[in-house]
Amino acid sequence: MKQVLVTGANGALGRAVLLRLGKDSGYSVMAAGRQEATHALELRDANFRSLIEETRPDWILHLAATFSNDFDEACEVNVEATRRLLDAVVTLGAETRVVLIGSAAEYGPVRPEENPIREDHVLNPMSVYGLSKAWQTQLAHLYASRGVDVVVARLFNLDAPGLSERLFIGRVQKQIDEILDGRRNELEVGPLTATRDYVHADEAAEQLVSIAAHGQSGHVYHVASGRPVTMREVLRTMLAAKGLERTAVRESMALSNRAGFDVPAIYADISSTKQLLQQRTQIVAT
Repeated sequence: MKQVLVTGANGALGRAVLLRLGKDSGYSVMAAGRQEATHALELRDANFRSLIEETRPDWILHLAATFSNDFDEACEVNVEATRRLLDAVVTLGAETRVVLIGSAAEYGPVRPEENPIREDHVLNPMSVYGLSKAWQTQLAHLYASRGVDVVVARLFNLDAPGLSERLFIGRVQKQIDEILDGRRNELEVGPLTATRDYVHADEAAEQLVSIAAHGQSGHVYHVASGRPVTMREVLRTMLAAKGLERTAVRESMALSNRAGFDVPAIYADISSTKQLLQQRTQIVAT
């Protein structure tokens, strides 16, 4: 039985991963997070050495992160905490696989004809968040070269309940709840013309477990659907699910939470991840 430590267990992806692992008797799962977790974890001052010594995990799924575009916060949480985690693995000589969660924001501007994007596409982030995640990926490559068993699961856009309001679905979910409660009569969103790659939380969790089980150390794998969808389609689907198709929608650039350049279209090539999923399916079947 594999001992699996999941950081960021309180987040939308963390909850989906815990649910997925909980269905498999081959895993003993330990949750680390700020609330309702078996192990309290605050990334700014986390003692990863003590946590690893206490839990002795075979895998660490490091899902904890901040979506902030505040430079100091993003560096402290997404970069420095990751470095401390990897240093703890090195110091302890732990035979632990570490899976880091990357982001499509690492790619930055993408020409439409370059889609679907492969994992080896050049990184050119245009946000502080994307920059911090790109640095995290570089840390993974550095520590892999030193013998640490670390892989990167680069997540595109997650479709799940309870997402941060810094993300499109999280903001829309909050406004839909306000409409249903009678506290709002229209939706306010930024431009809806962009094309993205949304993956449901259950699908993302399945891919993540396959990457943890079969991914090659030092490599990056996409966590995505591989299907392009416009933000307008995403919004329509969300409204239809609640019977709110006739809701007024106010669309304005001023309502966007994206400062500066926004990527018109980006979606993933998931060929490598599909191979891992197939490999996992074959092993389970035998």
